[in-house]
Amino acid sequence: SYVSMNMWGLTPEYMDLLEVGFEDFFNQDHPDMLKVEYLLPIHIGDLLEADKVSVKLLETNDKWFGMTYHEDKADVAQAFDKLISDGLYQTDLFSDL
Repeated sequence: SYVSMNMWGLTPEYMDLLEVGFEDFFNQDHPDMLKVEYLLPIHIGDLLEADKVSVKLLETNDKWFGMTYHEDKADVAQAFDKLISDGLYQTDLFSDL
């Protein structure tokens, strides 16, 4: 099954649509604004249904790590440490820039 891992490459034109959607999102009545999320897959799905955007799917066999809440940080940091120790990531990802 294909799923969204929130890894999006977006064009500058999309940012205008995102801004309008974000304003609409904040104008809704949410019982707990500290926990509610503005989910790009849902927003992009709505734009797809309205025929306002198109998307291209890129497949990967890599493992993903989800980080939504502060409590997720330790597990994700440990996963990145393993990628570094396995030689898949550099310690400083931006040292070659």
